[in-house]
Amino acid sequence: MKLEKVSISKTDITLMVTAFLAYTGMYAVRKSFLSGQFEGLGYEGEFHFKTILIISQVIGYMLSKFIGIKIVSELPASKRFVALVGLVAFSLLMLVGFAWVPVGWKPAMMFLNGLPLGMIFGLVLVYLEGRKNSELLVAGLSATFIFSTGFVKSTGVWMMETWGVSELWMPFYTGALFFPMFVIASYVLSRSEGPSELDMKLRTKRMPMLKSDRIKFLKRFGGSFTFLVMIYVLLTIVRDFRDNFIVEFWDELGKSGQPELITLTEVPIAVMVLIISALGILILSNKLAFNLGMILTGVSGILMVVTTLFFNAGWMGPIFWMIVSGLAVYLPYILFHCMLFERFLAVLKFKGTVGFLFYIADAFGYLGSVGIMVFKELGNRSASWVDFFTRLNLVVGILILIFVVASLVVVKTGLIKRQLRKKEKSLFRA
Repeated sequence: MKLEKVSISKTDITLMVTAFLAYTGMYAVRKSFLSGQFEGLGYEGEFHFKTILIISQVIGYMLSKFIGIKIVSELPASKRFVALVGLVAFSLLMLVGFAWVPVGWKPAMMFLNGLPLGMIFGLVLVYLEGRKNSELLVAGLSATFIFSTGFVKSTGVWMMETWGVSELWMPFYTGALFFPMFVIASYVLSRSEGPSELDMKLRTKRMPMLKSDRIKFLKRFGGSFTFLVMIYVLLTIVRDFRDNFIVEFWDELGKSGQPELITLTEVPIAVMVLIISALGILILSNKLAFNLGMILTGVSGILMVVTTLFFNAGWMGPIFWMIVSGLAVYLPYILFHCMLFERFLAVLKFKGTVGFLFYIADAFGYLGSVGIMVFKELGNRSASWVDFFTRLNLVVGILILIFVVASLVVVKTGLIKRQLRKKEKSLFRA
């Protein structure tokens, strides 16, 4: 296995740190409301009110992903900073509306809060993709999925318990606390240097994709891309459900009133995932890196099933189970962000932006996330959050393993056919 010589520049460090800070700032606007449970507001209905708020926000977030397929793929570099600040500022203002409006209108405010935020990842990612150290850079960004979401929720709980901030105003105050950091980090990103000639040689040139480019990609590689999307959708469902209801999980497991636990259990996951994902920069071969990422995804599916069975049998404690099963979910989820889609595009030698791949996968991923929450409330309302989550882990783990095998077969077959076509063309020309 040929390993790439590691060389990390000041630009790489700046990009990794500022991307992490920018996305943490966005998470404060999006995820802080999950610190509350929103009971006793006078709402009466079949669904838990917090579930309605989550579904409302995720629907807005999901629609943002569909919109982002076009916007993120086409937006020129000169407009990214204004777009970043404007989108997050609008979402922050919606949290003021959330605190003010009557109970019946609060879901609408959460929908509007989520509507712009789905495009932030793609607008930040575009500064990191297509570089020889992209795995390291995007791993740093992706660490926010694990660490920052727990940190933001811990901050929200801390504000309510220490400063007496109400549940309704807590999301706005938490978001406002992090907003200046988001603006500064986004500005630094906007002034960063683009990929070098060596970067473009190793990973293919990255450029905006117009409608014709997107259609061309799907026609040529839609089959292999579909299996990757299916795996990503399953990972998003589990990851999102875990993230949205982790406060309820700890409450059912007898660990309520410990806000630091939300962060402390996520830190080891973030560290392990960051290290494993960042090691991708050592692998020069795009094909080898892609295959290793898929193998790790399959192993994670097995780990997801085994650890959950151990927990159900009483052979594993709740804290250790949350850490290990969380690693099994987040490792492949992060690998998709920092390695799999990045190397997939490089293997195909297609000139475009990885943001397009993400926004198709993310759009359907959050559609699945909404679907599983509705299914829980309509068909499995009597099941506890922990019981439902354990069953979800078992089903998803098995399906991921099946789809990983199918994906590797389809991608390999497609590459072989592509090589044969090239040989036929060269012979014809000769």
